[in-house]
Amino acid sequence: MTRSLLHFVGFRDDRYWNAVRIWGEPDAIHEAWDQYAADEIAPGDVVIFAEGNAGAQPRSFSAEAERSRQARAAARSYPTEPME
Repeated sequence: MTRSLLHFVGFRDDRYWNAVRIWGEPDAIHEAWDQYAADEIAPGDVVIFAEGNAGAQPRSFSAEAERSRQARAAARSYPTEPME
C-alpha cells in the first residue's frame, strides 16, 4: 500500500505557513495549477490550493511555456541607447 502525498498549489505568501500549521509540511509544492502539477497527483493524494479548487482545469503546457518565454525575454531586454 502506498502512502498518499500532500501537495500545496499556488502558495506565495503567509498562507503557506497557515496551511503548514493545519496540514503539516507538504510532500510537493506546485507554483501553479498547471498540467505539470496535475500529472504529479495520484489518486488518494491530498491537494491544498491557495486559491481556486481541484475542479478548475489545469493550465496547459503551452500556457506555462509562453509565460516562461515572456519572463526570459524580459530578463534579456536591455536599453539599446547608452544611459546618460
